[in-house]
Amino acid sequence: HLLEYRDFQARPQYDLPESIDPAIVQHWRDRLDRVDRPLGEFEALSLLSDYGIAVPQMQVVEHRDEAVAAAETIGYPVVLKTAMPGIFHKTDVGGVKLNLHNRSEVIEAYDELAAALGPMVLVSRMARGEVELAFGLLNDRQFGPLVMVAGGGVFIEMLKDRQVALAPMDLGAAHRCINALKSRPMLNGFRGKPPCDLNALARALSQFSQLADDLGDRINELDVNPVKVSAQGCVAVDALVTPRQFRS
Repeated sequence: HLLEYRDFQARPQYDLPESIDPAIVQHWRDRLDRVDRPLGEFEALSLLSDYGIAVPQMQVVEHRDEAVAAAETIGYPVVLKTAMPGIFHKTDVGGVKLNLHNRSEVIEAYDELAAALGPMVLVSRMARGEVELAFGLLNDRQFGPLVMVAGGGVFIEMLKDRQVALAPMDLGAAHRCINALKSRPMLNGFRGKPPCDLNALARALSQFSQLADDLGDRINELDVNPVKVSAQGCVAVDALVTPRQFRS
């Protein structure tokens, strides 16, 4: 199927991803060449943002007062997550505090995270979405960088609901990948919720494929999970980049 898809990709394309400033592409190429460890959430989401993918407003802090100031600047409700180097599965170690609505809740959450895991904490806006998906980038020896879209959240491994395509993909190809998901009907709206913004989701997936095409030779894996989708658009909430240089 991938051989057929490769030939399909050779056709004239329309609505291709927006091209990225070459200086931004070179910045990330240089960064990925230098780093020998996975990029944490803040830097990984900054990469996605540079490629036109929506991410929550966020700030890394190292003190309780900074956490409160960041939360009040960003606006409640917020999320606090550990940003200590080397912790990549934050939920597994109790490193995530959700839905904090005021100063006292932020202070309590920060103190708990700092005591258990260390002082570096990411403060971000609490992202909303009716459906959780995931994007992924992986490298294939024959085909090069591949882009994945999948049913996401904590059930991603259980659902086995994914589509894989070559990069880059235009908007039409992005829509086809999304429409082929088993979880696609959930995007139509359910339990009285309005339909999700499929065009925003397809644009984000197409932009992600441009990232894969530009930087795939520097990246072993890039996992974006969850991507929260709603009638208002889609937001990449968490991400992890494993550079080609990294050896576990």
